[in-house]
Amino acid sequence: MISWICFEWDLASLEAQSISVAPIFIRDAERAEEQTVLKVVLDAFSMDSTWGDISRPLEEGMIQFTKSVFANPELGCLVALHGNRIIGASLIDTNPDAPNHLLSGPILLHEYRNRGLASGLLAASLEFLRSKGLQKVRGVTRANSTPARFIYSKFSSTQSPFGLDPLQTFPR
Repeated sequence: MISWICFEWDLASLEAQSISVAPIFIRDAERAEEQTVLKVVLDAFSMDSTWGDISRPLEEGMIQFTKSVFANPELGCLVALHGNRIIGASLIDTNPDAPNHLLSGPILLHEYRNRGLASGLLAASLEFLRSKGLQKVRGVTRANSTPARFIYSKFSSTQSPFGLDPLQTFPR
């Protein structure tokens, strides 16, 4: 059985984050980048052994999330670029009642990890959601995963067990 954990941030009390991710640039994804974003997300998860035992459902979920995000202008996607190359992404559900706002989480290609860039992408994701009027934001990840231990625990998050399968909670 997979143990999921939900991290929650209170954006109303969270100070604006200004994490330097130079020379990486973070911006909203463009419609034409859907397939590139999907490839980056799938490649990033495939290189992380934490997700190996659920690789097929994870892939199916990320394909569905990516399609939903790019089909619905109310959802969002941030991309991290190194030069012109997309090296990371964050698929975002802007529905205040969503069980998981950080659909993919801040995810980076393997060769760009361990540089603080995922924290910067998380900060940008939280600011994006704040700009959409959200006051509480939830991000779900696997218990004991790298995101749970080193990324989601930042910015004054609280955590609790999560009983649903986040790969089955598709955005509107």
